[in-house]
Amino acid sequence: MSVAERYLAALAVSVLLLARWAAPGGGEHSRPRPLLTVVPLVSPTAVQRGVLASGETLGHLLNRLGIGASELQGWLAAVQRHVDPRNLPIGLLGETVIDVHGVVKTLRLTPDWRAAVVAEKSGDLITARREERPVERELIVVEGTVRSSLFDAVTATGESDTLALEIADLFQWDIDFHREVRSGDAFALLVERVRSDGRTVSYGPVVAASYTNRGKRFTAVRYAFGGAKPSWYDERGNPLRKQFLRAPLKFSRVTSRYSAARMHPILGVTLPHWGVDYGAPVGTPVMVTGDGVVSFKGWHGGGGNAVEVRHPGGYLTTYMHLSRFASGIHEGVRVEQGQVIGYVGATGLATGPHLDYRVTQNGRHLDPAGIGRDPAPPLPKDEIPAFVSWARLVLPFLQTGGPLSPNRLAVLQGAAPALLHG
Repeated sequence: MSVAERYLAALAVSVLLLARWAAPGGGEHSRPRPLLTVVPLVSPTAVQRGVLASGETLGHLLNRLGIGASELQGWLAAVQRHVDPRNLPIGLLGETVIDVHGVVKTLRLTPDWRAAVVAEKSGDLITARREERPVERELIVVEGTVRSSLFDAVTATGESDTLALEIADLFQWDIDFHREVRSGDAFALLVERVRSDGRTVSYGPVVAASYTNRGKRFTAVRYAFGGAKPSWYDERGNPLRKQFLRAPLKFSRVTSRYSAARMHPILGVTLPHWGVDYGAPVGTPVMVTGDGVVSFKGWHGGGGNAVEVRHPGGYLTTYMHLSRFASGIHEGVRVEQGQVIGYVGATGLATGPHLDYRVTQNGRHLDPAGIGRDPAPPLPKDEIPAFVSWARLVLPFLQTGGPLSPNRLAVLQGAAPALLHG
């Protein structure tokens, strides 16, 4: 039923009600009734909803929501003061309210959980405003045990599997999450959880964490000093960050190891394999394993699309068979550990999508699994007592699951050397 049809139906019902109310009655319980009663009518409206599809512009979405070409620029001009129409997420929710005459009176855009943009039309004037969405923030302890995979273990706690990536990021220098995760491994994280409309929408930084791998417990404590950016340290104040990551992909499988003599899967001859192959789907992000400068980007013969990065100490890392390069990657650009430099592919001599990762030092091939265990700069000696005091306060919280009580939260907030939220 159209808006106009709904309007006429509402009007007809109102007339019938008026007639019945005004009809004469009898009997001892009858009472005088007015001949005419005014029943206010609310002008009916229709609501249109839609989401931004892949390859679609905001203008296309607004057109689907009932905004015609003649008015489109006015609505776009109003909302673009609060959102960038060229940088909107796929799945952005849009909603319009349309009056009985088919005129859009209100537009609401919800690009993410943080805020909505509301535009309204009054006469010929269209104005827009940003409305912050109410959110709840709480510190919680998430703990679990690995049975099949780290992802499954995290989702079994009722939380998002994005926390599995947080765990891998924290302990990636000490644990190879491609090969060393075992059934029975245990983890615990003290982390901020952000909720909106009754659902979890995001997580803040991990305040503290532990991971027990094959009986050995690793810890991480977030700490900042002297105005520096917060970082993570073990309970003794040693930095978790090392010179090189253990692997250039967050999660994948090792399909071929470093070897002086390996049967080449395509050429059919025995050749050295001076790297480690990681099998992963096409498009999986590839991270540079250490700070450095890109020395080569391009076609690497049988290695296909490749990137080479030079690092301090005479190290050179190579990433081959890429499907494509990350934006901004070119020779001479400086890159930071963990930065995405390309994406897994099967270019060059490859039987399937994978990354061939290689390391040399001063021209000599090294096994990537054994390089760069040197830690990042440690905490200053005069900062160690304050850090140890903080670590002794926060780490015991990992032994109790669930949200922190207000009293415990107040204790942490009063002693925190860095903000507990993002």
